[in-house]
Amino acid sequence: MSLGSAHVPDADRSLQELAAAEQRNRALLDAIPDNMFRISLDGTYVDFHSNQPGSLTLPPEQIVGANVADHMPQADATLRLEAIKRVVESGQGESFEIQVVSRTGEVVDHEVRMEKSGEREVLAITRDITERKRAERILVQQREELRRSRARIVEAEASERRRLERNLHDGAQARLVALSLALKLAQSQLTTNPEAAALLTDASSELALALRELRDLARGLHPAMLADRGLEPALDALAERSPLPVTMRIRPDGRLPEPVEVAVYYIVAEALTNVAKYAQASHATVEVLRRDEEVEVEIVDDGIGGADPSRGSGLRGLADRVEVLNGRLSVESTPGSGTRIRAQIPLPADLDQPAITDVAGDLPA
Repeated sequence: MSLGSAHVPDADRSLQELAAAEQRNRALLDAIPDNMFRISLDGTYVDFHSNQPGSLTLPPEQIVGANVADHMPQADATLRLEAIKRVVESGQGESFEIQVVSRTGEVVDHEVRMEKSGEREVLAITRDITERKRAERILVQQREELRRSRARIVEAEASERRRLERNLHDGAQARLVALSLALKLAQSQLTTNPEAAALLTDASSELALALRELRDLARGLHPAMLADRGLEPALDALAERSPLPVTMRIRPDGRLPEPVEVAVYYIVAEALTNVAKYAQASHATVEVLRRDEEVEVEIVDDGIGGADPSRGSGLRGLADRVEVLNGRLSVESTPGSGTRIRAQIPLPADLDQPAITDVAGDLPA
């Protein structure tokens, strides 16, 4: 037996292994739904593999030898050719998304991944992501519809608050003021009956208390101070009415867009109300700061913590109000460690940067 014939079985095995490897690779290619193209540096198709011929922008028999620029809009062709050049020169792969028109006239979304596969060519893997992009667009539409719905609810609530405040101020409050004046006039004219005078005095006192409660109610519905004088005085008034000490650090001290001022006011008002009712706290701190192009509101207390936004409508309502303005609301409330509520609300970029003002609203508990 010659030396050459002794190696024939090894050669056969190598050929068999090569054929098996090629068969496995072919099976793998047939299982991949993506279209794959070898493309030279100048944009010419060298080879391709496709399991979805209908998704190709050229008939399969016309692809090899064609150029990217031959069958694509100029902008799309330029995008691909520039990507090919970058990948060949840098050796770094790139991915991008693009919309194309198939041979059937359907607009489809493609995700293209390019990797260098030779000295002057790339392998471009194209995946149809039309369904995914359609689902993403539907999700975006649903989110926008939800945002608009929340905006309508918040605006309706604000409008109703203003209407009630006007009705209370112009109606019930005006009548009570007139009645108070009438009682004082009667009291001044009644000098012969001490018992009747005492009754009138008691009635005047009760009426004065009712007027104060009515004004507090009207102020809570839509604070006139916020509309007339701005955010800082309105927040100071909240601190003064709080049953526990409140320290404030407020910026800006100028006016903000009305929706932002209203949102900030009610965030602070609701948070301080919750602190007074549930937190068992001895102190609270409120910060309203301008950071770049947003307002950040933070309310911190030293109470028992454990606040759960999912268990009460107050914090959920605040979240809705903030999200309507494309903002974010977060609540940190570890049991035993107090509660921190933070809201971030975007602002128009052309607002002036105000100075920092420190305001102490400490009151005896």
